[in-house]
Amino acid sequence: MRALVRDSARADGLGGAEIVEGSFEDTAAIDRAMDGVDAMLLAGRDGPAAVAQHLRVLDRAEHAGVRHVVRLSAIGASPGSPIALMRDHAEVDAVLRAGRFGWTLLRPHLYLQNLLRAADAVRRDGVLIAPMGNGRHPFVDTRDVGAAAAVVLADPARHAGATYALTGPRAVGYAEVAAALARVAGRPVEYVAAVPEEHEARLRTAGMPGWRAFDLAHIARAYEPADEEVSPDAAALLGRPPRSLERFLADHAKVFRAS
Repeated sequence: MRALVRDSARADGLGGAEIVEGSFEDTAAIDRAMDGVDAMLLAGRDGPAAVAQHLRVLDRAEHAGVRHVVRLSAIGASPGSPIALMRDHAEVDAVLRAGRFGWTLLRPHLYLQNLLRAADAVRRDGVLIAPMGNGRHPFVDTRDVGAAAAVVLADPARHAGATYALTGPRAVGYAEVAAALARVAGRPVEYVAAVPEEHEARLRTAGMPGWRAFDLAHIARAYEPADEEVSPDAAALLGRPPRSLERFLADHAKVFRAS
């Protein structure tokens, strides 16, 4: 097993993997990472250069003789999405489907780990601020997404041409998330539904790039009603139910509790 990482100092959790340090802009590093690889997981961060970066990796993968690509996409990926992240996912997914690789798409919903960004506000002020309105979302734990990817990579041919929607076991709203946070934080926690435009302005003022501020502030617009449905795919791949909100918060309780 081999992993291409930007910073090898942060790769301690990758077990016995052979580490290649580099980036999606570093063709030589990509080639070193691809050498002798039959199946690969393609996952990268979002940004204005994301499509070009992913297509570069796919080009080098074809050159290296990679036979199967498991790609981390997203529920809500669509060429007509108002969210750049989702348009980018859709574009790369379409290229992969039309190419010469065997392929499998993993499409997770919102990550439970995103809630960790709210830890300071929960501890300090007892608030959960998010521009998500009153919608309900089937959050998924990134640990389950990683485990699902490992299952697919262990037998890529069995999952060739499949698109898996990865969700948690139920959809929850942010008011319910706040109530669950209150139980683990040991203090009242209120959900404050931020106005997306105002939230975007605050993020920009704080120095966040405009493209990212927009996507984070308006992400709720990425999802159609069907996207909010619980999928059986994670449980089928894992052979067990995916982790719930309550399990996630119990595992990270100390992060939300005031010292």
